[in-house]
Amino acid sequence: MQLNHLEARDFRNITLADIDLSPGINLLVGKNGAGKTAILEAVFLLARGRSFRTTHSKQLIRHSALELIVRGEVESAQLVHRLARGKSRNGESRARIDGEAALKQSRFAELMPLQTLLPGIADLVLDGPSIRREFVDWGLFHVEHQYLDLTRRYRKSLIQRSAWLRSAQGLSFKQDPWAADIARNGAQINIRRRHFVASLNERIYNVIEGLTAEFDVKLAYQGANVAVDETTLAAQMADAFDRDCRQGITNAGPHRNDIDILVNGAKAKNIVSRGQAKLIASAITLAYCAELRHRSDILPILLLDDFGAELDKVYRERFFQELERIGCQVIATTTDEPKHLVGHALAPRARVFHVEQGTISRYS
Repeated sequence: MQLNHLEARDFRNITLADIDLSPGINLLVGKNGAGKTAILEAVFLLARGRSFRTTHSKQLIRHSALELIVRGEVESAQLVHRLARGKSRNGESRARIDGEAALKQSRFAELMPLQTLLPGIADLVLDGPSIRREFVDWGLFHVEHQYLDLTRRYRKSLIQRSAWLRSAQGLSFKQDPWAADIARNGAQINIRRRHFVASLNERIYNVIEGLTAEFDVKLAYQGANVAVDETTLAAQMADAFDRDCRQGITNAGPHRNDIDILVNGAKAKNIVSRGQAKLIASAITLAYCAELRHRSDILPILLLDDFGAELDKVYRERFFQELERIGCQVIATTTDEPKHLVGHALAPRARVFHVEQGTISRYS
């Protein structure tokens, strides 16, 4: 998977960006506030339909403009697809694939898989479980597209059960109309997550070895509610039924589980600094890319924003060497010279763009 061409109009401070991208490493170089991150944001919007910085679409539209437009040419399995999105100040959104209105938004994510390493990437290690569940679920979606339907059915049943629980006073678990669906689909989600995490651990070992990092990292999908058969999950739900009725939520199931990140056998979030967490998260992301390529020959487009901060020179260079070995397309921002981010060996092979006051141009 690669993004061959990107066009962004009236996006943030960018009047027009019209660039041809390399299938390898692409670097956006410029001062803070020049518009580098806006380019990454436009790529993210094209794939996911939203920003990674705001939920308010109006903030993305350039001042005095009525709408923004982002277009991209994506190459997938030797086929080229043309993707386009538009958002206007009146709240209207448009999405097209190959000139036709896109009926399924998930089709964008299929054609343009993304992974991000943003300044807050340390949150993957330090924050609550939802960010880690989402990380694993996106990986599963890219290797098993039907997984999205499974999670949608599960969430729908959870919502419907919550409404039923609020009026279930005096009723018993045997009268629960949603428990069977939640137990069946929840057990399948747990099976898939556990298998994906186990496979990811094999990649992490190889990545850590390639980075010559001095720590041992493993992931563990575990918790009180990690049931891999529907009978066990149904029993857990029965035990929690009275509490569910009081709270109006479902307390047992994969939506409550965590993916622990362990460093030398201990939970990372309890022992590492934010800088160390960023290093660990970047290694896990490399392993994620390698696993997707192994499982489905899919390589996500990797967006890196201010990646060099808090990481030493040797680690940065080894990280980009691993990316090149795996074969990922990279779009990264930096305020430094290219060689300071990717190293002297890789800098000549990178495609470099200069960004200044919302204007993007190729380095000669």
